[in-house]
Amino acid sequence: MGLKAKLHALWVSTGMSIADLPGFEDWLEGLLGPDHGRRLAAVGGERIVLSKVPPGLPGSVLDAVERVPALSSPGALQLLAPEGVGGVRAWRAAADRALEDARHSGAIDDDGFAAIRIGIDAVEALLASCCWTDDGSPGWAPGPAERAALAEVSARLAPGRDSLFTRYYGEFEGRPVESHCPGAPVARRIFDAAREVLEASVPGANSACPGAGATVT
Repeated sequence: MGLKAKLHALWVSTGMSIADLPGFEDWLEGLLGPDHGRRLAAVGGERIVLSKVPPGLPGSVLDAVERVPALSSPGALQLLAPEGVGGVRAWRAAADRALEDARHSGAIDDDGFAAIRIGIDAVEALLASCCWTDDGSPGWAPGPAERAALAEVSARLAPGRDSLFTRYYGEFEGRPVESHCPGAPVARRIFDAAREVLEASVPGANSACPGAGATVT
């Protein structure tokens, strides 16, 4: 069997319907009810992946965020941040301006704007709730608990079973059944840039992000 055939057998990105897997529809309805709205996104020897969004949407979201490069650039975000505002509020203002500028220039349409905005909202909620509770006070720096939360969120934004954007439904005939949020890669990219901007704002910081090869004090 050639490489292409082996890959096809291992992982089939599919136009299959759930009915093409005998017994799977009953199994899924038992978990979620008859109006679950999921479709098969991929079927392989190791896992089954479901989706609630139309084919092609994940790619269109990634394409949209590629058209707003400032969202992934800590340097650009720092230039867009308003003066006199710190922490998450400064990053959010910069991200919103980058997004608005892209829409006004025609780089993204309203659908792209809305899709990226959801990712920005999610990242802001994660940061402000537990990772970076800066109230704008001079000299503020994250404590050990916040740094631990920041590291945990960063790790769990990566692909995998423990990802914040992966839902695990159980196993069907020995294969795990999962779904992945189509905006996960976008949120990860936005989060990484936001983290660098915030880390760079800590007094005495020499690096935008811990682990980048320089000391953060």
